Formats: sequence, C-alpha cells, structure tokens
Amino acid sequence: MPSRTWEPPAPYDLARTLRVLRRGRGDPACRQEPDGTWWRCSRTPDGPVTLRISDGPDSVGGRLTGTAWGPGADLALDQLPTLLGADEWPDTFRPRHRVVAAAHRKHGRLRLSRTGLVMESLVPSVLEQRITTGSAHYAWRRLLNR
Repeated sequence: MPSRTWEPPAPYDLARTLRVLRRGRGDPACRQEPDGTWWRCSRTPDGPVTLRISDGPDSVGGRLTGTAWGPGADLALDQLPTLLGADEWPDTFRPRHRVVAAAHRKHGRLRLSRTGLVMESLVPSVLEQRITTGSAHYAWRRLLNR
C-alpha cells in the first residue's frame, strides 16, 4: 500500500480542512475516526481509491500521512497536498472588506481543499440545492450504498 507524507508550512487543522468534503454524519465516502484519522473513498480517472489521512503523533500541524488502496491510489497520493490545501497561501491574502477581514482573523488556519473531481462535488451540491439538507444527505448515502 503506497503512502505519502506532507508537512504543512504553518499551523494546520486537518479536520477543518476536510470537514467540507463530508456530506452529513453518515457519509459512507468520508469519515473521521475519534483519533482524528480521516477516510475518503473516491472514483478517480484511474479507478476507485480508498484514502486514509492521519496526523503525525507529534502534534496538531505536524506531518500528515496519506495511505491509499485501489487502482486510483497513485493519483490520489499525487494529489494529496492539493487535497489538504497546499495551494493556499493564507499569509498573502489581504482582505479588503471588514467582514472578510474578521472572518480571516477568526479562521486564519483554514485551508481550502481541492479534489479535482467534478462529479464528486457536483452531485451532492445539486441534491443539497433541490431538497432539504437532511434529505440530501440521506439521498447521497443511498446513492453511494447502491
């Protein structure tokens, strides 16, 4: 099972970055374990992949390790830093509006995740816009379980 590590250059919150990818508590494609480990299942152009992402034992913001299984493992590990927000440069962001500046101060450690998988983001977003959130999460779970 191939793996890859990435060390964030600044304080980092793994849960805050990946939480936006989870569609409700029962999402079968994205789960967080009590120890802080994240599990994600995706369908990549190379095939399906299961990805395990965990913090290092040192502290929050330490080394992050991704381990992947499946035909899409190499692609998922190549994209691991992007998934974890490595392309974000929060230090260079200069908010011009007071509300945005307040949000930036409050959530300064936030990194924006990018999967590069359009359908994986599009389908649940459409569901969430067409019906209530609870029903959308239920529909998403049923769709993935089938």
